[in-house]
Amino acid sequence: MMVRRLTVGILGCAAVLVAPTAASAATLAEYLPPEVAGMITSGSADAAQPLLPLLPPPPFPAPAPAPAPAPRFVPPAPAPPAPAKPNRTYKNCTEVRNAGAAPLYRGEAGYAAHLDRDNDGIACEG
Repeated sequence: MMVRRLTVGILGCAAVLVAPTAASAATLAEYLPPEVAGMITSGSADAAQPLLPLLPPPPFPAPAPAPAPAPRFVPPAPAPPAPAKPNRTYKNCTEVRNAGAAPLYRGEAGYAAHLDRDNDGIACEG
């Protein structure tokens, strides 16, 4: 069997080499040995297609993702008002410091002239 295949292969190559080079409308079967030519059914060049593995069709490209919506501008929430110092009077600077209100400035709640020693507008400084 091996010798037969080798002989068919050599004869097939020889048939191709000896074939006329003139431009003629010849089929592939004319250049092949009859045993090999018998394997190819006549009618179409795609006759050998059943021997080839079938490839799946190429996949369709995925649709492009939708663009992200533009971010909306949200103004920042207004800052809460600063806590006002309690509207009270203090006997001395020790009370002011213990309340965490020192120093007091002229015009602020809790400022009093008796708390400002040097009369510079800043009470309980230092």
